[in-house]
Amino acid sequence: MMYLCSVQKLFLVVPCLNEAEMLPVSLPRMLEVLDSVGAEEKETLETGIIIADDGSTDGTAKVVQEFPDKRVQHLPLPHSGQQGAILAGIRSALEQGADAVITLDADLQDDPRAIPEMVRKWRSGKDVIYGVRNWRRDDSAFKRVTAWLFYALMHLADRRHIIGHADFRLMGRRCLEALLQTASPTGDLIRNVVPTLGFDSARVYYSRGNREAGESKYGLRQMLGFSWKGISAQAPFCMLLLCLITFAAFFLTSIDSPLHDNMLAHRGYVRHDSAWYFMCGKAWMNGLAPYVDFADSKGPLLWLIYALAYFISPRSWAGVFCINAAAYIVTSCLLFKASLLFTDSPRRSLWMGALLNAAFFIPLFIFDDKAEAIALPFVALSMLQACRSLFGKGGSFFWWGFAFGAIVLIKFNIAAMTGIFFIAMLAKLKGGKAFAKAAGASLAGFAVIVVPMLAYFLWTGTLGAFVNEYFAVTYQSIDNILNRSNKGEFFRKEVVAYMVLAATGAVSAAFALKKAKWFPPVALAWFLLCLSRYCRTYYFIPVNVLMLFTVFAIFRCFDRDFGFKRYVLGVLLVAAVSFFGYKNAWTYRHDYLYGRKMDLLRERTHSYVKALSKEHNPRVLYWNCGDHGYGIEAEDLPACKYWALQAGSTKEMKENQKEAVLNRVPDYVFVHTYDRRRQKTLLKMGYTQCPEPEYGRYKIFKKGEPSGG
Repeated sequence: MMYLCSVQKLFLVVPCLNEAEMLPVSLPRMLEVLDSVGAEEKETLETGIIIADDGSTDGTAKVVQEFPDKRVQHLPLPHSGQQGAILAGIRSALEQGADAVITLDADLQDDPRAIPEMVRKWRSGKDVIYGVRNWRRDDSAFKRVTAWLFYALMHLADRRHIIGHADFRLMGRRCLEALLQTASPTGDLIRNVVPTLGFDSARVYYSRGNREAGESKYGLRQMLGFSWKGISAQAPFCMLLLCLITFAAFFLTSIDSPLHDNMLAHRGYVRHDSAWYFMCGKAWMNGLAPYVDFADSKGPLLWLIYALAYFISPRSWAGVFCINAAAYIVTSCLLFKASLLFTDSPRRSLWMGALLNAAFFIPLFIFDDKAEAIALPFVALSMLQACRSLFGKGGSFFWWGFAFGAIVLIKFNIAAMTGIFFIAMLAKLKGGKAFAKAAGASLAGFAVIVVPMLAYFLWTGTLGAFVNEYFAVTYQSIDNILNRSNKGEFFRKEVVAYMVLAATGAVSAAFALKKAKWFPPVALAWFLLCLSRYCRTYYFIPVNVLMLFTVFAIFRCFDRDFGFKRYVLGVLLVAAVSFFGYKNAWTYRHDYLYGRKMDLLRERTHSYVKALSKEHNPRVLYWNCGDHGYGIEAEDLPACKYWALQAGSTKEMKENQKEAVLNRVPDYVFVHTYDRRRQKTLLKMGYTQCPEPEYGRYKIFKKGEPSGG
């Protein structure tokens, strides 16, 4: 914009709260500066001052109304805070035809002598000119450090934030109009919003002065509140804080946390699934790929992730803790991004994410590290794309395909759940070309993660074995379980309570959302439909991503504009949460806080570990029983393909174990204490019983010299 000869209007907007003592000092100086600017601009600039009175009670209104210069206007406002007063003053200035507005405080700490330089930069074409403070030497060390920390955090949260800039700035009309359309009168700090609007800007540096009259309205409590309001309005900062909250929650509840006995799991169980996955990852890291068991619908990507855990810590569960913590943290971040689409408030999304941790770490699920937890970030990534399509500017089919492919390689029945997200994304498309592009992008994302794994299997000649075991054998093992009249835990009281809570939240969210109201209940119904015929409690872990809508509905019931629905739905949600809690589903019973009396189990477990730790990389077989990770400190390796037996084991699995024993492959063999037949077989094959433990569920046999009999 070139220098204009027509008369333009410039207003100072000054927010005030009980500044009756200060205004007689500051107003003359502001007018003096405006007069000098008018003279410099050769009367092409019309100026004025709007005092945005934020509910003052000390006579501020009388001072302004009786001020002799009529360019000073009084704008009475109900008390809503400084930011709301600034926005109201800007709105009043625009209604009077303002071409630019300068906002500054009434206490003269924002030096009015910087205004002429601001005006010159504006007249030369800049839309925004920021007043940036030089630090005062007479500020206390505490104030300098806390101020620097505040601005540093703001800059860390958003690189566009300007360190040393508060509310002293000049904005042109285009910027002012965009600001009023973007900023919330009570929820945003204007200093956070203006840099995001993208207008051409400049800076003017000034020395911050001292207050000459009256008292500051910002004590320590007010400053802390103001700082929190500013920082928490930044989405990156809220996401970082949510990561810390999620990590802290996982640190307190995980069986792998340093707080917990390293060899015991919750509720008195030792490890099961996590020990199994860890052994598979360890096998791959030691070149034993042909021994890896793909049955029970656990996929090769799960083994690869646990191989990373082994790489982090081969002789402890610290690596498992790291990857599971990362899985939950990434899930929290992705769901935070999804919630922003229908809350448009980083602060509210932060509290929603914090509350969602209660669903992540329900004791109903957290008693061992499961495949479902590793799949959770990919389920959340898939849902984020659906939410972007339904509530935002469109999701990425590539990333949906990538997430789908990852889940297929972890546990394929969970992948079926994400199909509802794909359908939701397709529902927003129009025309054959759009569908073709969506299909191509989805296949590309799927191929990025699946093709390298398939290429590996082709290279090692194990592709057929993988496909057979991962799909066919899985269904066979499930049928074996069902034939034993083990129908799972669908009708367990805590599970029924969880489903009631999820369903109540999904229905409530349908009323709370402004569009795509069908999505939460339909998605939940599809997730429950995709659960296995043989269902355990931890199978519901992927459903926790849909609890985001339950949490959203809870927060929506606190909003007055939700009308009568907040009373009806609020009561339903409280009842559902109470019913869930009534079933003791929120209560940890045998964890690190309450399980310290399990001395017998602890002693037994450590005796197993001690027995295997006498050798490095021993080959281990759990004959007709499960792997509980006793050999981790010795970095044990599987003795055969089916080194341990899962639920629903097939005849082939049992024969594989028997053959390994007859060929004397295992260095150590675990058998149940009551399994006398297998114990006799081991003694006959030259195995000797380890002297410890003397009690417990298992007896351990060590390979010795053949008996010759």
